[in-house]
Amino acid sequence: MASFPKQIRITNESQLQTLFNSGKSISSGGITLKYLRSQTEFKVGFSAPKRLHTTAVTRNLLKRRMRESFRLQKHVLGDSFSGIGYFIYTKKIVKSSSEIYQAFTAILTKWKVSET
Repeated sequence: MASFPKQIRITNESQLQTLFNSGKSISSGGITLKYLRSQTEFKVGFSAPKRLHTTAVTRNLLKRRMRESFRLQKHVLGDSFSGIGYFIYTKKIVKSSSEIYQAFTAILTKWKVSET
């Protein structure tokens, strides 16, 4: 079974603060990516705001779909890619896995070619 290992998760609160204070953003298909280019590490995180999705079941569903779409497409970034990214689901409606997959295709392609 495929997993989302702890080595690539954002686990440090200071990384999140830096990301939101000085990071750039890319949006596509109701998903926003806040990102910073990093020389040494590759870390990602996922979020579905409680303000938009009041039930935990819905938030967890959206985060699972985003994690799976990322896992299936992280090869787009390449093995040597380094950076910190935080994906936020910003739409009120719950999209299907295929719609989220398409949004991730666009976001990851833009992230790879972006210059910080």
